Formats: sequence, structure tokens, C-alpha cells
Amino acid sequence: MNATQSTSPSGPTSGDGRLARGLDTRARLLKAALRLFAEKGYAQTSTREICLAAGVNAASIHYYFGDKAGLYRAVYLAPIQQLMVAARAIAAAGDPFEATMRRTYEAFLAPLKESDTRAMQILKLHFREQADPTGLSGDEVVAVGRSHFEALVAMLVRELGLRAPDDDVRRLASSLIALAVDFLTSADWLRQMAPQLHAGAAAIDRMTERLTGYAVALVEHERSRRAAAAAGTGPAGGQA
Repeated sequence: MNATQSTSPSGPTSGDGRLARGLDTRARLLKAALRLFAEKGYAQTSTREICLAAGVNAASIHYYFGDKAGLYRAVYLAPIQQLMVAARAIAAAGDPFEATMRRTYEAFLAPLKESDTRAMQILKLHFREQADPTGLSGDEVVAVGRSHFEALVAMLVRELGLRAPDDDVRRLASSLIALAVDFLTSADWLRQMAPQLHAGAAAIDRMTERLTGYAVALVEHERSRRAAAAAGTGPAGGQA
């Protein structure tokens, strides 16, 4: 073998060909792993199955991801982290509330505009992880999710003219997130009940606009509730 050649799990290559083959092998592993993990779950999916489905040799997972757990983290964490980092940046940008929520919902619903199969696999895998945690996602998702939640709470404090957050602000922030999360995680079910809600990019854009309107209504309700409580004409609230 000369100095321009090297051996990888996919065989000897050189120069740009080696890089291209490596990227292709990695992408095929990610694609096959996403499908199998979503269909069968982490524990029930073997590395042999993944390599067979990807059309690569058995050493490839170790070469590119370390082990099966590393491959799962790459498949599961990357889309979630990208989404939450984008959402955190949007919430922390200081834009008006309505514009912030519109951009947030656009980010959350963007996967539904991707390849139908891939989007459903990502959502199914996310649902599996929530229902039957593998423990492999570590603290990364929790940390970035918490930072997004805190940025949203801070935005609501400003929007409502408060000095500090209370539990009703946190309830409101949770509800605003849940509007988009529920539409995402129930996508497979909704496509059976009301398929027109997912019928192409225009339908997703329409849902983004509706969710934005619902978010504005929720904030206005909280504003009115607090005003009534302060005037002594409504129930008090704010703490657990």
C-alpha cells in the first residue's frame, strides 16, 4: 500500500475517494440504525442487523461510532439537540412574543416537512425513548431542553411585566412548548385521524400560524387572569 492509501472498514481507498466512501458508509449506518431503532427499539436491534441493512462490514460501527451506544446517541441526539439549540436561540433573541413563538413553532414543525419516512422514524424513536428510556442520551438533551425552557420563561416574565417568574409562568411556558410537541409526537396518530393536517408544507405552515395564535391567546388569558387577581375580582395564583 502506498502513502496515499489507507484501509477503512469499507476497504482500501485513497484521497478524496476515501473521504467520500467514509461519509457514505457513515450516512448509511445512520439511516439503517434510525429505521431499525425506531421499528424495534435499542435493545432489540443488533449491530449485525444494522450493518447488514446498511450494506457495510461488521467493523464499521466501531470505526465510526465506537459502539452501538455511540451510534444510538448519534441517531437520537443530533436531531433533538439541533432543534433545542435553535429553539433556545430564538427564545433568547429578544424579539416580540408573537414573532418569537412563530419562529419557535416553525423550528419545531420543520421535521414534518422533511422526507415523510425519515421524519416519522425520528418521531417514533423519540417517542420510544420517552416511553422506555435507554439511559444513553445522558444529560445533553436535559441540559439543552432546560436552557430553552428558562429562556422561554424569561421571555414570558418580560411579556407579562413581572419582576420574577412564578409557577404559573412556568406552567404557561410548559403549555406553549406542549402545543408543538404534541403535534409532533402524535403525528402518526393524527395522520390516521385527520391526514389533511399533515398534507404537505402548506398544511404545516398553516399549523404554525394556528399554534402562534393559540400561544398569543394563552398569554392574553394569563395577563387577564393576573389583572383580575390583582384587582380582587378573580382567583389568586402564581405559586404551586
